[in-house]
Amino acid sequence: MAALMTLSQLSNGSPAYENHYRQLDPGNTGKISAGDAAQFLKKSGLSDSTLGKIWDLADSERKGYLDKRGFFIALRLVASAQGGNDISLNNLNQNLAAPKFKDTNSPLLSASMTTLDSQWAIRHDEKGKFEGIFESLSPVNGLLSGDKVRPVLVNSKLPLDVLGRIWDLSDVDKDGHLDKEEFTVAMHLVYRAMEKEPVPTSLPASLIPPAKRKKSAVTLPGAVAVLPALSGLTSGPAPVIETLRSTPPLSSTAPLSTICSRCPFHHLKSLKYLFSLYEVIEIFMQSTLSQTMLAQIWGLADTKQVGKLTREQFSLAMYLIQQKVAKGIDPPSTLTPEMIPPSERTAAVGPDGTSSTGSAELTGIKELDDLSQEIAQLQREKFILDQEIREKEEAIRQQNSDVQDMQNDLDRESSSLQDLESQKQDAQERLEEMDQQRSKLEGMLNDVKQKCQEETQMISSLQSQIRSQETDLRSQEDELSRTKADLSRLQEEEAQLEQSLLSGRVQLDSIIKSLKTTQEEISQARSKLSLIQDSQKEMTKTIEEYNSALSDISGGNFSNLPDLSGGFAEKENGGFRSAVRR
Repeated sequence: MAALMTLSQLSNGSPAYENHYRQLDPGNTGKISAGDAAQFLKKSGLSDSTLGKIWDLADSERKGYLDKRGFFIALRLVASAQGGNDISLNNLNQNLAAPKFKDTNSPLLSASMTTLDSQWAIRHDEKGKFEGIFESLSPVNGLLSGDKVRPVLVNSKLPLDVLGRIWDLSDVDKDGHLDKEEFTVAMHLVYRAMEKEPVPTSLPASLIPPAKRKKSAVTLPGAVAVLPALSGLTSGPAPVIETLRSTPPLSSTAPLSTICSRCPFHHLKSLKYLFSLYEVIEIFMQSTLSQTMLAQIWGLADTKQVGKLTREQFSLAMYLIQQKVAKGIDPPSTLTPEMIPPSERTAAVGPDGTSSTGSAELTGIKELDDLSQEIAQLQREKFILDQEIREKEEAIRQQNSDVQDMQNDLDRESSSLQDLESQKQDAQERLEEMDQQRSKLEGMLNDVKQKCQEETQMISSLQSQIRSQETDLRSQEDELSRTKADLSRLQEEEAQLEQSLLSGRVQLDSIIKSLKTTQEEISQARSKLSLIQDSQKEMTKTIEEYNSALSDISGGNFSNLPDLSGGFAEKENGGFRSAVRR
């Protein structure tokens, strides 16, 4: 039935299916690990047994992970179970509402979580700066050791406990080194902490390097892997799904009872199923041990050689891995009696040749059988106490070593503290100098503000003047337009006057010629007039002489008469005429 349904049919057109899938597979890898799926499905509020059935149907091919179709089937089965239906593929074709999950069906919560996570995103310019610092520290094979990173972190002057948390968050793969992406995360957290922002308790999703998101998903604390129930390995029809609280302890004193607290994979202690090699290979590979070593550990843990591990066997395997990773102790060639899972201890023989576990042989006599059982119990208790003593001695040695390491660290920290005190003193002096500079700058700032006010007032005055000048300019432009019109008119009149002037000049030339002729005539007339005047004077004189002669004649005196005939006639006939001719 499920194989025939498309993804849109499985989601029934609800966008919630796609949103949930993108939340668990942001990189669109096509795979959702068992841990991620289990942690998410637990939010549905369904029981573990119900979730086990859902996993069996969703991962029908026993892949150990869910692809997109399998995840949609799981969501639809969750919706069916929340609707009160049985867990069956036959119910997939029903009209079902979208499944509900705690803390995931609230848009406000989802939006706030997205906003909170985006606040930790690294800006592009910061990323380039941090990568430049990384390259300047001369990484080896793309990695920086703690010794190279430590001075950079300490230089931030942050408390050592804060730097320790930043290191733990940044070393995503827990290999004791930082690659470029991890170093960028560390520097980003340092700078945010220097800005008085609290260091997050867990690494925000936006800061997890994309290449490490799958690994970090496996190591989420408290993750519950809802793995499939394996048919043929259960005594009843129901899947083997037990809560950790309902499972009896492995052993009250055996090493396996405490390995989870010391194991670097302690978050896996809540796994509840049988584990196949395919399902745990990704977990084992994170230990960085060689495949040969992991194969040897698997062979020791799989005591019955069935290709699967019970929870006790899985804990044993993780204990052996932890011993090798943390202490360098190689796994034994064969399991010691105390390493044998408690459920398999039927007749394990102790070092002294006596039965240290299981039941003693029965004789048929109740008192002897009780005594034998009591002796066997005492032997088991003695063996357990010896084991505890050895463990405690080892723990004491380890603690002494830790104390010595802590003393060395304390000495180094004391030296660092002295350096920090010296740096603090220097910083205090610089701070005082900066305060003085600040006072000076504040005075200068006040002066600048006053000048700015004066400049502002001047600018306002200039703006008023500009507006007034603009008004005058417009009026002048209008006047200029009128003047241009007048000029054009005057130019036309000038052209007309020039034309008139030319004609007047022609007339003037003719007048000048006439004037010259007239002047010549006047000159001639003046000459004639002068001759006439001279003649007139002579005639006047002659007349006077005549008059005088006449007077003498009248007086009877003729002796004094001048001879006027000749001269007068001569003057009359010659002089006057010549004057006239002229």
